[in-house]
Amino acid sequence: MKFIRSSVAIAVGYALIATATAADSSRPDASFQAGPMTITPGGFLEFTSIYRHRNETADIGSSFAGVPFRNNSNYDQTEFRQTERNSRFSLLVQGSQDDGNRLEAYLETDFVSAGASSNSVESNSYTLRVRQAFLDWSRADRGWAVTAGQAWTLATAYKQGLAPRQEDIPLVDDGQYHTGYTWARQTQLRIVKTFSPAVAAALSLETPQNFLKGPTPSGALANNPGGAGMNSGTTYSTDIAPDVILKFAFDPGFGHYEVYSLTRFLHDRAPRAPGALSTQTHDTTVAESAGGALILPVVRGWLDLHLNTLVGHGNGRYGSAQLPDSTYNTSNGSISALREQQAVVGLIGHASRTLDVYAYAGLEQQRAAYGLIPTDNTACAVPADSGQVPPQGSACGSVGRVRQVSGGFLWKFYQSRLGFLEGGPEVEYVTNTTYTARNATSGHTDDTMVYFTVRYHPFQ
Repeated sequence: MKFIRSSVAIAVGYALIATATAADSSRPDASFQAGPMTITPGGFLEFTSIYRHRNETADIGSSFAGVPFRNNSNYDQTEFRQTERNSRFSLLVQGSQDDGNRLEAYLETDFVSAGASSNSVESNSYTLRVRQAFLDWSRADRGWAVTAGQAWTLATAYKQGLAPRQEDIPLVDDGQYHTGYTWARQTQLRIVKTFSPAVAAALSLETPQNFLKGPTPSGALANNPGGAGMNSGTTYSTDIAPDVILKFAFDPGFGHYEVYSLTRFLHDRAPRAPGALSTQTHDTTVAESAGGALILPVVRGWLDLHLNTLVGHGNGRYGSAQLPDSTYNTSNGSISALREQQAVVGLIGHASRTLDVYAYAGLEQQRAAYGLIPTDNTACAVPADSGQVPPQGSACGSVGRVRQVSGGFLWKFYQSRLGFLEGGPEVEYVTNTTYTARNATSGHTDDTMVYFTVRYHPFQ
C-alpha cells in the first residue's frame, strides 16, 4: 500500500509541477510531402516503473497466467523494474488519386523484444521489433478496402468501422493489456466493405498458430522447432489454413457494436493406434468461436462502457492471459480444441479534456481435457521453503482460469507546440486458479501489480 500511495503522490506531483496548457493552434503539422505522398511520423517515448508482489521476471508485459503459486520460491519474492522499451516509433505514408484510389502504408515498432545478447547488466541491448507493417488500399466512393500485412487482428474491438488504426485498445499501462481482452497482431489479408456510415463488414484471413499444451502421445506431431528465418528456441505449429474471421460492425450514431465469428483449423499427424507409426494419418480439428464488442456512451462525453467477449473452442491465444488453444486427444493423437470463454468490461470516465479515469474487469477460463486434467493439486499450497513434503502423488496443475481487475488514470498534464506529456498510476490485481483435479482439488494464487508511466508524444 505504501508503494501505491507513493505512485499516486508522484503522479499528483507531476501534475502540480507541470502547467497544463491548452493546445497551441499555431503548432506546425508534423507531416511532410515526398512527391505525391504525405508522410507523418508518430509514436512516443515512455518511462514506466513496475512493482509486482509476486516475482514474474517480466518487463512491461505481465504474464497473467504465470503468477507463481505458493510452491514456487518466487511466490514470496517481490519484483521492481523500470523500463523504456515500450517507447514506440511509427511512420504513416498516405496518398490519393483523382480516380478515387487511396493508398496508406503504416509501420510501427517498439523495443519489447529480447535477442541472444540482451541483458540488464550493463548495455541492455534489447532489440527492435515490428508491431505493425501493412498496406491499405481503399475506394471510399465504392466502399471497398483491402489491408495486407501485419496489423491488429480483425477480432480486436474497434472504435468505429473496421479500418486499421481504429482499434479500441484499453488505456492500461501493462504491455499485455488486460485479462479477457481479445487481440493479436499478425499477418493478414483483410477485405472490408462499407455499406453506409453505419454498417461495415469484413473478412480476414490471418496467420495461424496453435498454442498446444499437454502430454504428447507417442508418434504425434503438431509442432516443430523454428527453421530458417524463425526462432529456433521455440516451436511452430503445423498449420494447413489461415484463421478465418468474419465481422460486422454497426455505428448507429449512439455507440459502436460488433459481432464476429472465428474459425480455426488445428492440424497434426498421429498414429490411429497409439505408438503404431505405420498407422499415421493427418487430422484436422475445426474450432469455432463467436464474439462481440461494444462501446456504449452511458453519459455522452463523460462516461463510456467498453465490452468485448469471445466464446467457443480453440481461442486461447487470442486472449491476453494466453491460455492454450488445444491439447492432444491421448486416445488417438488428434487435436482437441479447448472450450474457452473470455471477456473484459471497462468504464472510462472523461473527468476533463485532459484527464481520463478508468477501471476494467476481465476473465479468461477454459475446461481442461485429456492429459491437461490434473490428478491432485494439493502441492500448489505447500510453501516452497517450508521444508514440508507435498502428499505423495500430488502436483500443481496448469492454470485454467484467470481473473483481473485494474484501475488508474491517464493525465495529459502538459501540452504545447512541442507535443504533450501524459501519464499516471495504475493498480492491477490478478487471481489464478488451476484446472480442477480428478480429486476435486484446485490451486489458487494471486498478484498485485502497480505501474507508473510517463509518455512524451512529440508529434501530436
